[in-house]
Amino acid sequence: MLFESLPNETLLQILHSITSVQDVLSLSLTSHRLHNLLSRPAQRLPILFDAAERQYGPLSSAIAVVTYYPSQLPHIHRPSPPQSLSLLKQLLHVGQVANTWADLYPFTYWRGTEQDCASRRLLSEHERYRVRRACYRVWLYGLAFHTPNFGRYTRLQPPVLRSRAALLRAWTTRELGEILDFQSMMRVVLELFVCPSDGTIIHRHKERYGETPLISLVHPSGAKLRCYDHYTYTRTAQHTDMWEGWGGDVEHYYIVEDMLKLHPGQLLELYEFVVNGKGLLPLLDGAISQNSKAAVKAFVAGLGEWFENNGETLGETIKFVISERGDEEVGGFGDLVLE
Repeated sequence: MLFESLPNETLLQILHSITSVQDVLSLSLTSHRLHNLLSRPAQRLPILFDAAERQYGPLSSAIAVVTYYPSQLPHIHRPSPPQSLSLLKQLLHVGQVANTWADLYPFTYWRGTEQDCASRRLLSEHERYRVRRACYRVWLYGLAFHTPNFGRYTRLQPPVLRSRAALLRAWTTRELGEILDFQSMMRVVLELFVCPSDGTIIHRHKERYGETPLISLVHPSGAKLRCYDHYTYTRTAQHTDMWEGWGGDVEHYYIVEDMLKLHPGQLLELYEFVVNGKGLLPLLDGAISQNSKAAVKAFVAGLGEWFENNGETLGETIKFVISERGDEEVGGFGDLVLE
């Protein structure tokens, strides 16, 4: 039996079972009949949203991100907005970010030793679903509480802590562990790519070039020291793929704590710029766009003065909520994304 000879009801059932929005649109272009079926809004939107649920779900968590407004309390459940193409476009954007993080997960979880690399595998669909769910929830928390309204001097005030905890109490302890797992992945991306420490740069240099001396760094006064800030250096062909470090262990720790306030979309944008040289950051002026560290600093400076010396609060709030429940310590959680 020819595909086009099937009744409309069967064709609609097939369209509802497709697992990606792109496949639905591609299939609709194969014949006038399928195109006409999807031209009716009453049929088009449910089919596209069903496909988006399978590809980018859970859409309920994604909708909470794209419909969040600062005047609303994030823990208050809001009815889902009516289906529309405008809403779908926003969901596709955050969904693509979440799926990219799911693609990165194996490379950040299984890394380092040869045994880790040998154990690396693709995530199952259910594991990818959990990564996306954690991504949306970290994103929502960042939109609500990593803002200029929550400075470093108010983070421990009881009313502020209670407002943060109210959002997390809606999620199970296992789901909070998934969020910690996702945050660990963000930390790895920051430490290895976006803002690596001086030690990481030196280790990477030795792995690639052996004991070849590092680039000579010259202070304006003429003193030669090995430091990665406030000094000038000249790149050579051997070192064009190296980055500037972000300080020693202590300084770097606090920098990473600050940077963890970035929501997943912002951090992914920085990662894509540093690693692949693409994204919005190349639009920065001239010399800044040619220097990864300067570009990241310019991006962070554009967020405002509140961002610096004001570490993330998600981890400590999860610890507070888990202690309220009398569950095990936060250190006992992690790796809950994997089956």
